[in-house]
Amino acid sequence: MKEQGSREKRIFRIVAGCILVFLLIAAVNVWRAKTRKTGSTNSEAAVPVQVFSVKTGDLDRSLEVTGDLLSLEDVFIYPKIPGKIIEKFFVEKGDYVEKGQIVASLEKAQIIAKRNRALAQVEVAKANLDVLKKDFDRIKSLYDKKAISRQKLDHISAQLSAAKAQLKEADAALKEIDVFYRDHDIRATISGIVADRYVDAGSTSSTDHPILRISNEATLKLEAAVPERDFPYVHKGMDVRFTVDACPGQVFSGRVAVVYPTIDPRTRTAKLEIHVSNPDLRLRSGMFANVKLSFGKQQALIVPIDCLSRMPGTGSYYVYVVEDGKACLKNIETGARQRGLVEVTSGLAEGDRVVIKGQMRLKDGTPVRVIEASPLETDKR
Repeated sequence: MKEQGSREKRIFRIVAGCILVFLLIAAVNVWRAKTRKTGSTNSEAAVPVQVFSVKTGDLDRSLEVTGDLLSLEDVFIYPKIPGKIIEKFFVEKGDYVEKGQIVASLEKAQIIAKRNRALAQVEVAKANLDVLKKDFDRIKSLYDKKAISRQKLDHISAQLSAAKAQLKEADAALKEIDVFYRDHDIRATISGIVADRYVDAGSTSSTDHPILRISNEATLKLEAAVPERDFPYVHKGMDVRFTVDACPGQVFSGRVAVVYPTIDPRTRTAKLEIHVSNPDLRLRSGMFANVKLSFGKQQALIVPIDCLSRMPGTGSYYVYVVEDGKACLKNIETGARQRGLVEVTSGLAEGDRVVIKGQMRLKDGTPVRVIEASPLETDKR
């Protein structure tokens, strides 16, 4: 019995050992299979990409903005005399007028009568003075001959002085009335086009309400705004090119006359005023303009436009940069564009490797395998 029990124990131990060895071999095989599968999966997950090394290059920097054409001179015309009937207009809306031209007149019946009385008073004063001058000459001659007393000479001298004063006073009154008379004619204060007419003939004049608006269209100003990042490149006197929808195919020119010194905190832009010569009046105030400012060649970080991806629903761009074998998503800001290249103003550094082919299969953190690097061919720009 003891030998039989001992034999059974040995058999049990042998069987248990075989099972243990079998399980160990199976575990090793499973581990090896998983290792091979993981290696295969990792190899398949590495997306092949082509990259571009970010470098500094020259760009012909330019900027396209929009703006509005406005009159350089735009004035309201007011009557100088209140409470008078506007008798007549000599111009209509759209007419061209010269500076000093009469554009309207007030009713003049009263001022004409007053001026006629003043003229008559001047004539009377002149006639009286002429008589007294003759009397003075006659009495002076008699006095010199000792024929009359000094008292009579002094008396006629006083009358002559009074007559001169009366004529001077009458002349001054006439001049004052003449000024008032001329103010009944309302004149253009600048040369330009009658842009608006606010009242009709028969209306009562008011010094607080204009009757016309005159716009000088011979020289216009083009108001535009440039982004804060381009503000340092704009300067007074630089030439500008622009187009308007009303004149297709034509390019107009102007010159920056005013660069406003502050940045609007709401829009992060700076205002420009561009003066435009318009002698043939092809351009008119109120037109919308597409403006191009050229800043010349400047150093900038450059990448191919093909590497850019746009954030859905926004105007923001991003790229993928290869770091430690993975694609890293980088948000960037762009600037000038030229022949398939774009300036990067923030988000990248020189030497960064950006993906230019294969990025459609990427997301942030995707393993990548670089198959080709694209050099910057500056001589082909």
